Amino acid sequence: MFNVDLAIKFGSNEIIIFRKGFGIVAKEPAFLAVSETSGKQKVKAVGKEAEKLFMSKASGVDIYQPIKNSEIVNEKMAQILLSSIIKKVITDKFLLSRLTALVAVPCALNEEQLKLIKKVLLNCGINKITFVQNSVCARANLELDSLSHLMVVDIGKYITDISVLSEKTFDFGRMYFIGGEDMDKSLTTFILDNHNLTVSNYISEEVKNEVASLYERDLYKTEFIGLDENNKFVRQNITANEVRVAISSIYDKIFELINKVMNELDKNISADVFNTGVMFVGGASSISGLYEYAKKKLDMPIIVPDDTKDCVILGAGKLLNTDKEFLKIDL
Repeated sequence: MFNVDLAIKFGSNEIIIFRKGFGIVAKEPAFLAVSETSGKQKVKAVGKEAEKLFMSKASGVDIYQPIKNSEIVNEKMAQILLSSIIKKVITDKFLLSRLTALVAVPCALNEEQLKLIKKVLLNCGINKITFVQNSVCARANLELDSLSHLMVVDIGKYITDISVLSEKTFDFGRMYFIGGEDMDKSLTTFILDNHNLTVSNYISEEVKNEVASLYERDLYKTEFIGLDENNKFVRQNITANEVRVAISSIYDKIFELINKVMNELDKNISADVFNTGVMFVGGASSISGLYEYAKKKLDMPIIVPDDTKDCVILGAGKLLNTDKEFLKIDL
């Protein structure tokens, strides 16, 4: 009897699903919109559509974010959200009874948190669940000697996950509360201080995604709309170089954490990492100029794959197709 094999990544605030033989079939923000009539709840929107309702402050619906920092914080709503996303991509009811999943998670989730994720996924109809670290999935994208130690730095919206591992051993893993959201806040402050305009962190994120660069004197620019001191809307240009000035300190803090981890590692392992390098993945690793900027800050090889945003889920997809043993999380 065949199974439908899925890989599921719990991101900072996003759910990504990879289906064996198909590739990435879902990439949805972890938002759920629910309305209530006569005491009965009805799902109005999930994922991107629910996030739009949240951003527009829509009335008549309750917006939930049941998964934050890769952790389930509302079991009931998380089950509704995940079940809805799965049913959107697996429309055949017969196939819904044949689901197995490899679940990619950050290194710092504890046993209780993992058990809750497992419980929710089982209630969504997934029959067999295997947990694996995000960094194991990212490493699967590289052709490395099995004993070579690699540092994987996964920079997400809210958290940065730093791990050190070989194909056989997981040597270090820690989650730090710093990421893309801190860059958005820093840019919001920069725009107020330098352009005398008030914008939301959401607008700052759009500006960052449009022109952010770590190259010096990058003059590429974009336009945004902010509120001036008289509460009037004003159109204003901002350059990539200004964005770099606003957000580079966040990357510098992450580099400081990397150096701190290197100093905490066993000397033999740190020497191996020094030769193999640091791999950057996650949404905030897709910024232009990261490779060159990191080379100046870190005295070791730098690896920035082309698919930084999807590197983990694509690696999880590769693990679905391998017969080789790989590191799993025992529950």
